[in-house]
Amino acid sequence: MRALGPVCALLVVIPTCGAAQPGAIVCKTSGAPLEIRWEGLSEAVGDIVFHCAGGSPWAQITTNLVVLAPVNVTNRLTGTGTVDVRVEADNGGGFAPLNVPATYTPPATVAFHGLSFQLSASGTVALRITNLRLAVNQLPASLVGQPLRVFLGSSGQNAMALDNPQVIVGIPYRGLLAAASATRILCTGSRLPEAPTFTNLMAAGTRFASMRLTEGFASAFRARRTGEDTGTRFLIRYAGFPPGARLFVPDVIAGSSAVEPTAAGDLGWSVSGGKYASLTGGSLLLARVAGADPGGVGGVPVYAPGPVGSGTVSFDAVSEVSLAGGSGYVVYEVMDASPTMRESAQLPTFVGLAPPAGSEPVVASWTVTLAPLSALASASSTAAVPRFAPVAPGQDCEALGDCHAPYFPRLFVEAIPPLEYTGVSGGGHQVGYVRIANEGGGLLVWRVTITYQDGSGWLRVDRTEGVGNATLRVDALPASLAPGTYRATLTVDAGPPAGSRSLPVVLKVSAPPPVVERPVIGALVNAATFREGPVAPGSLASLFGSRLTGTQVSAAFDGIAARLLYTSATQINLRVPPELDGRSHAQLVVTVDGIASAPYSVALAAAAPGIFGILNENNTLNGPSAPALPGSTVQIFATGLPEEGRTAIVRIHDRTVSAPSYAGPAPGLIGVQQINAIVPADLPAMTTEVRVCAAGVCSPPAPLVLAR
Repeated sequence: MRALGPVCALLVVIPTCGAAQPGAIVCKTSGAPLEIRWEGLSEAVGDIVFHCAGGSPWAQITTNLVVLAPVNVTNRLTGTGTVDVRVEADNGGGFAPLNVPATYTPPATVAFHGLSFQLSASGTVALRITNLRLAVNQLPASLVGQPLRVFLGSSGQNAMALDNPQVIVGIPYRGLLAAASATRILCTGSRLPEAPTFTNLMAAGTRFASMRLTEGFASAFRARRTGEDTGTRFLIRYAGFPPGARLFVPDVIAGSSAVEPTAAGDLGWSVSGGKYASLTGGSLLLARVAGADPGGVGGVPVYAPGPVGSGTVSFDAVSEVSLAGGSGYVVYEVMDASPTMRESAQLPTFVGLAPPAGSEPVVASWTVTLAPLSALASASSTAAVPRFAPVAPGQDCEALGDCHAPYFPRLFVEAIPPLEYTGVSGGGHQVGYVRIANEGGGLLVWRVTITYQDGSGWLRVDRTEGVGNATLRVDALPASLAPGTYRATLTVDAGPPAGSRSLPVVLKVSAPPPVVERPVIGALVNAATFREGPVAPGSLASLFGSRLTGTQVSAAFDGIAARLLYTSATQINLRVPPELDGRSHAQLVVTVDGIASAPYSVALAAAAPGIFGILNENNTLNGPSAPALPGSTVQIFATGLPEEGRTAIVRIHDRTVSAPSYAGPAPGLIGVQQINAIVPADLPAMTTEVRVCAAGVCSPPAPLVLAR
């Protein structure tokens, strides 16, 4: 990080600026910077060393030293206002502790008051401040990788002149990097063996997913050190598992530098429960912590490695993760590690579950952080050391060089055709499609977001998240938009290392055309009976609707023009084209002044008879005032009979007249048939009914009045 300015501007009560007083001790300050974990809230930084000269031989010096940090001091409180920062002196016999407590002034200052030490025969001494712990995570992420400086001062009876009041004590980096074969865990049917062990779970084909934990730098993963409560811990949290799910994890995990790393085979390593041997230089080994709380505090590791040379140990034991409401956690602690090489470990999680009842499998989640977790960024007598802020890890594939390895999912997205829409203001939606595919391994979990450059809310996606391959429907909605060009970006994000893809979206909205009122067909009925139903080719029909009149009016059945006999705004009388004979359906379209109606489906039949009326033998219209006489001939005018009515049968009252004296076209009347039938002579005076039948179909009854 950058210096915070001249130290005399920061520590105005400490006279350390300017030239040393005659005979005053002059000290060259330096730091021993360490790589420190940016997630840490109690990180031990490097030693601060003072190489002092210019004093009288064997002189006894009494002075004060002050350290001011840019972040909070988080050492363990050892007494009222004191912390476990130590100061040591070396006047030629090696460093030895000076028994002066470190006074803590919250939040970021440590001072040693009344330090007393003797100079060497040459008037020199070396001082060392060690075990300073800082809340490194208070630094912004932008300062990761930048030097962390503290500020020094001396005062008192023998104030020392410092050549450099600022020294570098550490360089923060992310301590934990991670990757997974699947960012989510797919919960489908998965069988468990009777006796769960690593070997048995693999043999049973139990579904699993693996998470890889990698050091951000060599020595980021550490076994427990003197003055610390635990080694580096990892808190893995699970959520969203369905009822009945059971999770199993290894008790011990051998890391990348072990004899045989623990791995389930989905992240590039060979399948193994793990083999480990204690080595002089250290080898990464994690042990599950039994009894840790949800923040990773407390508990006891279930395994401790033997001494160097104790032989190779193989691991196969697993334990079940306790789930409550679909959530649970497991904690691991580093029991051994190499401080000189970057190491990784793979954690497989096995999921046992009966086949789900629903069609869609449940997708659960898992996360990892360094632990123990804490929000306390100040000195404390009880808080865990070390402790960490809940920071999500960075991706480790760039550090390990396998971001494009086939075991990671790789996102592919395409829109064919491109998402370029045209629509009409106030009009209906337009449809497009986007294909999502996993071109790698593992499980692809994706989310869809839309960023609008123009307007908002004019795109609709049928799904905004999913797992694996999918085809998305993307609708453009011009209904509420003014004419113009609208742009947006659709992004499918599958997270690292699968990646994300963005697609441009363009919607061109035009003004709506002038409103044109089309003819509307409401019904087509038999012209004689005004009843709906099938009509016969060659028969007369009446069409009812709206906007049916104009300068030029036509009607066509399957494109065959019908002869129009009458038109008005709401009715057209027409002859059904005889050319439709043999068809069962036809599409009727009315066109008025060049504007066509919507097609109207018409049912056709060989016969669909209907009676217009009946004339007596003297050509008067039959009725109560003009009845017909039994034995006389009546003239029946109908439509809808095949073969122009020549095969018609007449039924009068309860008698069938099978041989009419005439059956055929009515002279001068298009689409009308005439049947002349003799009224049975024995019928009494009455009002009865007449029907005409053909092809097995009879007309509705028409009244016939008889008199004697």
